[in-house]
Amino acid sequence: MASYDPEQLVFEQEVVSSIKPVLGIEDRPKTFLETLFYAWQVTLVDFTPFIWAGMFVTLAGLPENVLPVMISTCFLAMGVGTLIQTTVGNRLPIVQGPSASVLSAMGPVTAMYGFTAMWGSVLVGGLLETLLGFSRVLGKIRKFIPPVVTGSVVATIGFVAARISLTWIFGSGKQLHLILALVAFLVALFLKFRCRGILSRGFILVSTLLVGVAAATFLGEYDWARVAEAPWFAMPKLFPFRGLDGTGNAVTFVVAAIIGGLTGYIGSIFESLGDYAATCAVSGEKYRVKHINRGIAAEGAGCMVSGFLGALPVTSYTQNIGIIAATGIASRFVTQVAAVMFLLYGLSPKLAVMLASIPRAAIGGVFAISASLIMFSGVDVITSEKRNLKNNLVAGTALGMAIMLPFYASTAGAKWVATLTPFWKMYVNNNVFIAVTVGVLMNLLVNHFLASGDDGPGM
Repeated sequence: MASYDPEQLVFEQEVVSSIKPVLGIEDRPKTFLETLFYAWQVTLVDFTPFIWAGMFVTLAGLPENVLPVMISTCFLAMGVGTLIQTTVGNRLPIVQGPSASVLSAMGPVTAMYGFTAMWGSVLVGGLLETLLGFSRVLGKIRKFIPPVVTGSVVATIGFVAARISLTWIFGSGKQLHLILALVAFLVALFLKFRCRGILSRGFILVSTLLVGVAAATFLGEYDWARVAEAPWFAMPKLFPFRGLDGTGNAVTFVVAAIIGGLTGYIGSIFESLGDYAATCAVSGEKYRVKHINRGIAAEGAGCMVSGFLGALPVTSYTQNIGIIAATGIASRFVTQVAAVMFLLYGLSPKLAVMLASIPRAAIGGVFAISASLIMFSGVDVITSEKRNLKNNLVAGTALGMAIMLPFYASTAGAKWVATLTPFWKMYVNNNVFIAVTVGVLMNLLVNHFLASGDDGPGM
């Protein structure tokens, strides 16, 4: 049996991307002020703990007084998880944070088995994910995830990012917010393509401040009163929700709850495999076996920390890939500084509320640019492999199912979805999970089981 080589490429051939980073993974900005600028920009786009925590509280049927504490704990978990990933994990510029995959599983688990059982599920799931990373199993099956599959996953992530952007833009339904989103989009384009230096590379932050803070304040859409009410500092506590169920327990271990929670971890792992490939593609880095194994082990460790802090489990964030693609700043050091900022947000409710007070529509208008770049980064990965009928079929089926199945599940197929088990409900609504599984299965079917000398006409 061949010895383990962490430096071995995931793909036999090099994946080529049209995106060239301005700062590579091991590079640092020239000044610390510039570093702070780029890091703050990262945190402005990756502020979704406010969204996921609120959705979780609703799904789980918890009282509203849980939400402010969970928002702060999620920021703390983001900081710790990101530092683990960028220092002892796969050392890619990846931000860790709560995701829809885990949220969709943990909400029903909490509603059915209680808050303390959910924390037991978080801790056990994190431990199993860590052991999976250390086992190197995922790295060994890399041949079943060729560029045509990974590119499809990356493109799907771009579609998911676009959906997030559109949700932020149209979520409030206010005409004024639509105008803010359009202005933010146009300002971002102007800064990106007509300006130079730090203004061009930092177009996301600059446009967000100009439109999301300054213009929103002038129009009365920025909630400074909410910011003024929030305290500057609050010390975190381990298991901050102890006793919420009236028993005084911090955590309980229920087999059914653990199994239910694992469905969310499965989804997040599949998402992460695509995120790692996308991060490498936009960062000018070759996708290696160590990125998979160390990355998943680090994510599991971050999830266990989340459980102790009272936060939702963390996984790799698609939004940060969009920032790298749009700005060209792939510096791991910048991501680590952003992690420290996340810790400060968690320690300072006032700072966190300042972020939450920016109208999401303004951020969505800027993030639409990043989403489009992610999509075509995935297309670059797909076309880097030999183009023939079989590969076209793999990519087309994976993309078609990943995009349209969740759409069908939420519209005409809603009654059918209601009859499914929790795992399958999560599956049919998870674009990235579908892209990975369908892509892998289609690749096995047409490129291995049905392999022949005739690949059909090329493109």
